[in-house]
Amino acid sequence: MMRTSATEHDATPMKEQLISKIREILANEKFKMDAYFFCGFPSGTPNEKLLKACEKYLETVDKAQPDAEVTAKMIAELEAAAAAKPDAGGVDNLVNNMADLEEVLAHKELLLG
Repeated sequence: MMRTSATEHDATPMKEQLISKIREILANEKFKMDAYFFCGFPSGTPNEKLLKACEKYLETVDKAQPDAEVTAKMIAELEAAAAAKPDAGGVDNLVNNMADLEEVLAHKELLLG
């Protein structure tokens, strides 16, 4: 009988947590987009590239069709968004994805594997 290591066993729940965080990032970006364009509501500037990259990645997850190129593109957009470091305390930023971005990036190897 072959045994899985604790790391392999824990990888799936952690990957599911990361996917959940990506869904949350996507929801927040959609909220920013709606609030910014439809209401003029101060919610921070929406990141359309990040939104599209997360949508595309989640499509591959939902279809159970992993795509390394799509995953790499999403990670690149997450890294770019994290590097931009929006002002978390700013009046115009009610939705801040920074904690989720940092957690996903800290474990990005799980998404690539």
